[in-house]
Amino acid sequence: MLFKNRLAAFRKSQDGALSVEAIIVLPMLLWAIGAMFVYWDAYKTHNNNVKAAYTLADLISREEDPLDQAYLNGLDQIYDFLIKNTSEKDLRVTVIEYTQVDENAPIVKQFGWSRATGDMQEHASLAPLEDDIPMLNSGDSLIVVETEMFWEPPLSFDLFSPTLDEMTMSYMVYTTPRTAPQVIFTGANPDDSEGGTGDDGSSPAD
Repeated sequence: MLFKNRLAAFRKSQDGALSVEAIIVLPMLLWAIGAMFVYWDAYKTHNNNVKAAYTLADLISREEDPLDQAYLNGLDQIYDFLIKNTSEKDLRVTVIEYTQVDENAPIVKQFGWSRATGDMQEHASLAPLEDDIPMLNSGDSLIVVETEMFWEPPLSFDLFSPTLDEMTMSYMVYTTPRTAPQVIFTGANPDDSEGGTGDDGSSPAD
């Protein structure tokens, strides 16, 4: 009889040990907090990268003087400042021109020049961009700014399921010159090394 009374009392009891419940729930709670922090950092970094790409493209579009590698290196420093991240990051600028022989002929995209900073490789032709760039009117030119940065998650653990892995975040922005007909890069003429125009646009005879 005493055993039955104790069993009934145990069945009706609503007492519990908070420490035991905390031990069971705490790992899942810590994982959820950590995962939210990692995803938030990834979205924040991507958003900063997008804003920085638009800022750099806007700066280039307002230039009237020819650009050079020192200018691009300066843009790379601005990129670092805007991102405020210690990870590796680079950028690439490509200019495309649109021409038309006559009003009955189709508009043709022509590769202007491409320059990059850091480990990014400059484009040698339009092939890598052919499927992405829009069609503009004859006489227009297009500035393509590509940013690339390495992102590493601030936390990495595989308690229940993996969080985001490290990745390279890239973004591409299109814009057109605002004040000058086109953006020129000093020494971008492929014939410069073979006796063509010099870095200042003058001929060797000058």
